Amino acid sequence: MKTPGRTRDKIVSAALELFANKGFDKTTVDEIVNRAGVAKGTFYLYFKSKDDLVKEVAVDAMPIVAFPSLQDPYITVSYPTLREFLLALGREFMEFYDRNYRREIFFSLLTLRKRSESLNLLYHESCSELLRTGARRIMVYTKVGFAQALIAFQVFLGSLLHYLHARECVGFSDEEYLNHVVDVVTSYLKLSAEI
Repeated sequence: MKTPGRTRDKIVSAALELFANKGFDKTTVDEIVNRAGVAKGTFYLYFKSKDDLVKEVAVDAMPIVAFPSLQDPYITVSYPTLREFLLALGREFMEFYDRNYRREIFFSLLTLRKRSESLNLLYHESCSELLRTGARRIMVYTKVGFAQALIAFQVFLGSLLHYLHARECVGFSDEEYLNHVVDVVTSYLKLSAEI
């Protein structure tokens, strides 16, 4: 007997693979149900439309999901220094996006959000929350204001996103690149705290 959770997971898994390979626009519901091995009617038991499935998959590939340590209420215990904290975040990010489908889906989302008001809003809210949360976490470790912490986290996140896109062009291992980025961010914060 098929369980509802397993059937839904099969649909989502099939969609992930197809979206990563073909993109959101070029993937049809028929292809998703064929890949999942379920009837088309079954798809509509779980999702009102392909757009609902796209939103769910897109949310699961957004950068805010890549940083579970941002939610750690005991960050200074888990990561006694800002450097350790940022390195942990960077490693989480790289591990999260190491699964190729997440990277491909995220980049597809960036293109698709321009044409979808609901996806654009979802992305904007997620991104804004991520930046605010990251800035507040940085402030736990430093004596800088919110604006400087926000800039520092934007530099950190922007560097990781660029690396995600152009890893083969950078010429560093993941760990080397991450250490350089953390050096830049911590140097900026140290300088900002002295001014």
